[in-house]
Amino acid sequence: MEPRIDTRRKSFQFRTYLIYSIAFLLVCLATYTIPWLAGKTLIWNVDGIAQHFPIMAQFQRMLQGTAHQAMSGWSWNLGAGADQLTTFAFYIIGDPFSYLIALFPAAKLELGFQVLILLRLYCVGLSFLAWANERDFSTHSKLIGTLIYTFSGYNFYVSMHHPFFLIPMILFPLLAMGIEKVLHKQNWLPLAVAVALALISNFYFAYMLAIGTFVYLLTRYFNIRHNHPEQLKNGRIIYGLVQGVVTGLLTAGVILIPTLLAVFQSTRIAYHAKFANGLILYPLKYYLAMPNQLITSTTTKDYWLVLNFCGLTFLGAVYVLRHFKRYRSLATIITLTIIALMLPQFSAVANAMSTPSNRWLFLIVLPMSLATMILVDQLKNLTQNDFVSYGLLLSFLLLFACQTSLKISPRHVGTILVGLVFINVISAGQGWFSPNNSKNINSNLASGSAEQWLHKYYDGAQNGLAKNGGFYRTTTIHNYYPHRTAGNNIPMVLGTHDLGAYYSIQNGSLFQFSRSLDNSQAVVNSVLGEADGRTTLLNLLGVKYMFAKTDIVKKPQAIPYGFHYVRGKNGKIVDFPEQPVSGLSNHSGTILLKSNLALPLVYTQKYVISAANYRNMSPLQREQAMLSGAVVEKPVDGVSMTEPQNNIQNVPYTTRLFDEHIANNPVKAVLDRLRISPNARYRDTAKKYKTTLPANKIRIWEKATGINPNAKPLQSVLAKNHRIVAENQAANANGLHLMDNDAQGRHLSYQLNINQPEKYRHSELYLVIDGISHTTHSTADRLNSLTADSIIDGTPVSKLQKIDRIRTALQHPDLGAYTLSVQTPNNFTYVRQLPENNLSDYEDRQHIVLNLGYADNLQKSMTIHFNGVKQLKFRSVKLMAVPFNRQYNTRIQQLQKAGLTSQKVTNNSVSGYTDATERTRILTTSIPYSTGWHLKIDGQAGDIFKVNHGFVGARIPVGRHFVSLKYQTPGLALGKLVTAVGIIWWLAFLIGAIGRRIYRRFAK
Repeated sequence: MEPRIDTRRKSFQFRTYLIYSIAFLLVCLATYTIPWLAGKTLIWNVDGIAQHFPIMAQFQRMLQGTAHQAMSGWSWNLGAGADQLTTFAFYIIGDPFSYLIALFPAAKLELGFQVLILLRLYCVGLSFLAWANERDFSTHSKLIGTLIYTFSGYNFYVSMHHPFFLIPMILFPLLAMGIEKVLHKQNWLPLAVAVALALISNFYFAYMLAIGTFVYLLTRYFNIRHNHPEQLKNGRIIYGLVQGVVTGLLTAGVILIPTLLAVFQSTRIAYHAKFANGLILYPLKYYLAMPNQLITSTTTKDYWLVLNFCGLTFLGAVYVLRHFKRYRSLATIITLTIIALMLPQFSAVANAMSTPSNRWLFLIVLPMSLATMILVDQLKNLTQNDFVSYGLLLSFLLLFACQTSLKISPRHVGTILVGLVFINVISAGQGWFSPNNSKNINSNLASGSAEQWLHKYYDGAQNGLAKNGGFYRTTTIHNYYPHRTAGNNIPMVLGTHDLGAYYSIQNGSLFQFSRSLDNSQAVVNSVLGEADGRTTLLNLLGVKYMFAKTDIVKKPQAIPYGFHYVRGKNGKIVDFPEQPVSGLSNHSGTILLKSNLALPLVYTQKYVISAANYRNMSPLQREQAMLSGAVVEKPVDGVSMTEPQNNIQNVPYTTRLFDEHIANNPVKAVLDRLRISPNARYRDTAKKYKTTLPANKIRIWEKATGINPNAKPLQSVLAKNHRIVAENQAANANGLHLMDNDAQGRHLSYQLNINQPEKYRHSELYLVIDGISHTTHSTADRLNSLTADSIIDGTPVSKLQKIDRIRTALQHPDLGAYTLSVQTPNNFTYVRQLPENNLSDYEDRQHIVLNLGYADNLQKSMTIHFNGVKQLKFRSVKLMAVPFNRQYNTRIQQLQKAGLTSQKVTNNSVSGYTDATERTRILTTSIPYSTGWHLKIDGQAGDIFKVNHGFVGARIPVGRHFVSLKYQTPGLALGKLVTAVGIIWWLAFLIGAIGRRIYRRFAK
């Protein structure tokens, strides 16, 4: 990237590494001890506790032999079941540091988790220093570059939130060092090792690293070609690159091949998200926050815009850009980075063609550190024009300006600069961690809480689950925990076979099944959630137990049909008292609900339903249809088709707008002021009359509240509200089609009144919404609502308040998020539309099927609220009822009897006997479909295929048979072979290189 290429220092400089190690220790003492002093950990209260910490806990148990789970193969504790190797490969399988967790006792897991974060961070610096030693820089500049690279804002951020993301920061300098070796006609083995490590560690970051390494190769190649073309031997370079990349690919095969096969069958492929979340440009607040993001750590990190560089780094970037011709390659990279930061399309491309995430910014830390090293070594050559270009970063500028007048030697300048950078990175670190400087640390868990929650998640209720009686799954009732994430992986550690699973790589077939039923909780990172508490869906998935808050005993909440309280021998509900954990408990305690209607893991069906017929059904019809037959893509020889009856009932309703508090006439404006009055008598009057006043009191109260009914500003607001009420009543005359705000920006609520509610007792009600569109708030809307509020309430608004409202609207724009909630007499539920800056599970919802819960009693009405966007419009909103009765129970019991006898379920196998029948049947399972499952019938190989749009199925001939399903990670055998070839290839050339070196030594 810069012209120094022919005088590289190749010796191992122990002193430099020692100084770096001491500096690293001191910076950590001044920064990473702050969370400890504040009683906090480096475990984030979002993904940290929901995803990373449980995964590390399970990995530790696997390494120590207490989890009864191999590194590869199938695990029933990964949601509904998934491949262990490919699920964990995104996180820790390829992370060599994670294996060190085995050295920590289980009781010190939290400590080990944090120690490994610091160890990774230390190796980030070692890696950069190794690369820097391949270049001709002074010791001071190398130390400065290493400190800046190690303690960049990106590293501070991921160490608090995603510690596994430190690995690519280690790998990028190693890849760059491998490129240097190849370009300078040395061996390609370091490149091969770096490529292998990158591919093994994480395929997602390997993609970004490939982009960064390719750019590094191009810039270095053309730089050398421009300055020293005689040094380039193109044939040898191509040979070294091909050998390095191919050998690395081969060596990584054991992890890479199974992982890629899993990714191609995962939700990442099954779900077609809008490219860059549909953005043309980022929201304005992104660009407004960018200058502050460059040097501070206190702003929100939207779209992963994490920069926070050392002040000296900007001087280095300015120096490189100012001397563009001399440092053409590096200056071009900096320029292109600035352009790329402006465009969500670039971030989406770098983020594997998906969401506009700037995670790729870790790649820019190395060239920015390089620019800093160049500046440090060029201090003696700075001109007066350079000083003018730099601005006012005073501490560094004063030093630069004084070095000549005070005759400070370059060595002393370098030493002082190291000290200033040392102070700068400590200051940056304290900005990240100190609760006095920012809110960052507030989102991390209190010391000890993560480890406690790992065991107290269910308040010990997992011990009340049946220890025998065959395989079953569990789930939690809606709102058992108010998760900030799509799920939580702690049940994996507790071995409860919980449906919920929160992983980046999820089974694509299972996702398609869940989406075909319009499961409102299905997202890319959690394909089932709690199955939305849908009775039949839970039964199809074999859910026998449900964890619920103790609160529902006194405050009844809708529970799925067939579930009942688990009681003790004394007939009382078994209550597991709350085991409190700071900041994490549900503050209730736990009870267990049990169902006798859960279907077996494997059973047989007499009939099949064609995929075409299935697609023509509504989501609720599909769910019920799978009790009548197995859904198949192709006809199955010997098995009859069936067309299930539709028992879903359309529930007629009328819509009522709650307009009591909408100020659409002068009397309501008076009542509004009475409600907010500090005078208790006024407030009591408002409670008494609510929507109107006695005719003889109206003028009195108008005068008392200061209302002038003829004032034009008031008339304007009243007219707008009157128009909103009229529009809502017209739009919702035949079903709910519009949800709106009033003139004051308050979200309106609606009541759905069921016609002839007695017809829908003993049913599960659903809200089915199609054709959703929304209108977001503009800055003008925010300002207008403030003005309307002031007019109705009689409170003046200053110009400064208006400016503050505009600033708030710009800082927190409406990004299309909303929550739609429904309150029934016995239940509260909701569904969320995520904002467009969500980079994991964003989608623009067009259809929603929301379970309102089962009820035996009369359900006359329900209230619907929304918040977030300004307005929601629907093509149709239907209420649907799914009845449950003895006929339903009978059908479930028939399928239960068709389950395997003597069924045995282990990690990688399911076996048992089918019942003796005189007809061909379909083996139907709730095992997520994967080509890794292999079938044998009476010892003879059989074919599996997908049933029910997402599960393993097969054709079972007439008679009684012993059925065995066994699992092997797809691609693992081939991966092992490829890795063996890669290692042999690598060793052969390594031995050859050593042999040649020995021969040359003796030949001399």
